[in-house]
Order: sequence, then C-alpha cells, then structure tokens
Amino acid sequence: MSNNKTSEAPILIPKDSFVEGYIKSIKSIRLECPFNGTILTQSKVIIDKASIVTGDVICDNLMIFGRVKGNVFCTGRVTMNEESSLEGKVYASAFTSLSETEDNSNYIVQIPKREVLEKVRGMLNEITSELGLSRDILLTTIRETFYENAFARKTNPDDLISYEFTQQKKIVKPKVKPIPSNKENVPLLQKNHKS
Repeated sequence: MSNNKTSEAPILIPKDSFVEGYIKSIKSIRLECPFNGTILTQSKVIIDKASIVTGDVICDNLMIFGRVKGNVFCTGRVTMNEESSLEGKVYASAFTSLSETEDNSNYIVQIPKREVLEKVRGMLNEITSELGLSRDILLTTIRETFYENAFARKTNPDDLISYEFTQQKKIVKPKVKPIPSNKENVPLLQKNHKS
C-alpha cells in the first residue's frame, strides 16, 4: 500500500458545524468551524478563517488562518497566516508568522531537538483507528515526549492550558486471562455485577 496522504483531499469539517471531542486520523484535516478538543493526525491540519480551535493540535504541519487557543505539538512547520491568532504553547520544528494581528496572540515557541521530532514522527506513523484518542496512550506519550525534552518545562508548566477534551482519560490496561479449555466461553458483552 503506497503512502499518498499528501495527495489525498483533507477531511473537511464544514462551517455551520460545531465539534467537541477528540479527532484521530492519518489523513489531513481542514476545520471551517469552531472546534473544542484534541486533534491528532499524521498529516496536516488547516484551521480556516472562520474556525476557532480551543484545545490541543498534534500533527505533522499546521496552517492557521483562524484562531487557536491551546497547545500545538507539530513535527513539521507551524504557519500563522494573515489575521490569524494563537494563544498557548507551540512545540514545532519550524515556526512562521505572517500575521499582523500579533496583539491577539500570546504564545511561546520551543523548537525541540531533531531526535525528539524524529521520535514523535515515528509515533505519529503508528496511529491506528482501533482505539479512540481519549483512551489511546499515544496521546499522553507524544505530549510527554515534547514536554520532557522542552527547554524550561518548570517555568512553562503544561497544565496552564487544559480544556475538557484535552485531558487523557485514565488508561485502564485490560487484564488478560488465559481462556479456560474446560469451561464454556463467557460472552464478551457480559459485565461483572457487584452484589
């Protein structure tokens, strides 16, 4: 299977929508509407002029035409276009601002070492759609990889910007028991009830 993610059209979330929650994809994502939550993709995220993103964006490349209030974790370039604004922390390999409305922005940019970016790029390439992002340990792992390797973590704490859908839910590792050979298999949907 060839990797032609750059030639594919991005997933479009159109205006006249309002999205809350977690989005995880290997495809590029283009937001034209307000979004509260966390986006994680192997590819590019485009935030349209009409879009206001409140939460975290984890991606390969980010183009901002609208507004972002949250943290950005990017293995490639973050580009702020004219009339865009950004409030939060940016971890990226490159950062460009073409915005003249810097008064509306309040951000800190940190450029991690190449080894850190390569490590995260490898993690992004491992994205699957088998598990929801709120329960995927990859979310916390990527954030922690950036945080732990960022300069001045103590003076730039990661808990300053935290929204409802940016928090990792408690990861519960399933207890795998061997399947008994002499008993009937228990149906998968059966739940244990406390007496």
